[in-house]
Amino acid sequence: MATEPETRSASLRGERRSSTTRRAQRRSPARPRLAATERALDELARTGAEVSTHVADADTGQVLFSADSHVVMPVADLGVIPILIEVAARLEDGSLDGAQRVTRGDAVDGSGMWRHLEQADLALADVAALAAATGDRVAANALLAIIGLDGVTRRMAGLGMTRSAVLDRFRDDRGPDDAPHVAIGTTREYAELFAKLARREGLPDAVIDRLGSLPTRQHDVSLVGAPMAVDPVPAASARDLILVNQVGRSDGVLAEAGIVLGRRAALTFALFVVCDDASLVARHRMHGVFHTLGEDLLEIVA
Repeated sequence: MATEPETRSASLRGERRSSTTRRAQRRSPARPRLAATERALDELARTGAEVSTHVADADTGQVLFSADSHVVMPVADLGVIPILIEVAARLEDGSLDGAQRVTRGDAVDGSGMWRHLEQADLALADVAALAAATGDRVAANALLAIIGLDGVTRRMAGLGMTRSAVLDRFRDDRGPDDAPHVAIGTTREYAELFAKLARREGLPDAVIDRLGSLPTRQHDVSLVGAPMAVDPVPAASARDLILVNQVGRSDGVLAEAGIVLGRRAALTFALFVVCDDASLVARHRMHGVFHTLGEDLLEIVA
């Protein structure tokens, strides 16, 4: 994981909602400064969107805000994170070799650079870097073909992610025999996953060290990171605010999970939105909720 700002300690240790229920049921916010996020979620839910969020203190685990955080929802590219964790674990135990060559599979739409490159085979370590930096779907599919769904499932269960799962590889078209989504999950489990990685829990230190540099290469800071003025390619000296995140996007799905570290606090967060309305107005509303959460998080940690 990313190095913590110097002014902080070095240690960073249900049931689906009825379809007729639109207002998210949530516990009372621990901090009133998240009130703007609550209002934005309520307004979005009233338009018919499904929303779920979870924000907690990374050090203590105290929940600051939670709305339907137990509800299982599609998470799109967030499924790349469990894949990378399993790859890092196998690289560390020697069952995978970072130098082994991996052949590119079929192209799929969406994020990623490998489908645009001339080189059709890369070292496994380079494939993992592509998957981490851009959520490269071709790279993620190649890694998943090597480690298998069962291995990822076992790893997620071991990390307490019993309601989340990677169901399939990325596909442009999903037929009746395919899983309906590439990955599903809950905001609580994804927020807690980032907390565990930050506190170095659930995995050997060597695996976390190997994994640590991968999510920090993520360059998509257009959602929660936008109001924080986070540089997608930060300088090594930029230590006053650090965002380690993963964004998931697919038709009607927008999801982000991560950890933000500032001078006053370190918070883990996850926000998932599912909306059938593909209009520009609906997309603008969806993005606005993530921006509002980013503003509230910034107020607390900076």
